[in-house]
Amino acid sequence: MADPADIDRPDKGTVPAFDNSNDVPTIYFDIAPAYGVMSGIVQIELGARILIPHGDDSVDVRFVSCGRLRCSATAAVHLRNAIDASLKMLEQPNPNPVGGSKLN
Repeated sequence: MADPADIDRPDKGTVPAFDNSNDVPTIYFDIAPAYGVMSGIVQIELGARILIPHGDDSVDVRFVSCGRLRCSATAAVHLRNAIDASLKMLEQPNPNPVGGSKLN
């Protein structure tokens, strides 16, 4: 059986056709508090931390749902590989602290 990571994976050095759109949402999240599988679909809930200020200068910290990921197993493998590769980039020493961002 083929490795799921290799399914629909282009050869190294080739890029699949990709149409870029500037009107897609950017989702920032702090936690992935729940996940599961239903009918073969991977489900991941995303949560963001919010601060609720009160009149007495105290603050409540809560987490709210900010997104839901639903995808096939193949898409989940691609997402996991992209996250793993991004985390590897963070482990590498950055020679230029001013230019801290890095793209693949």
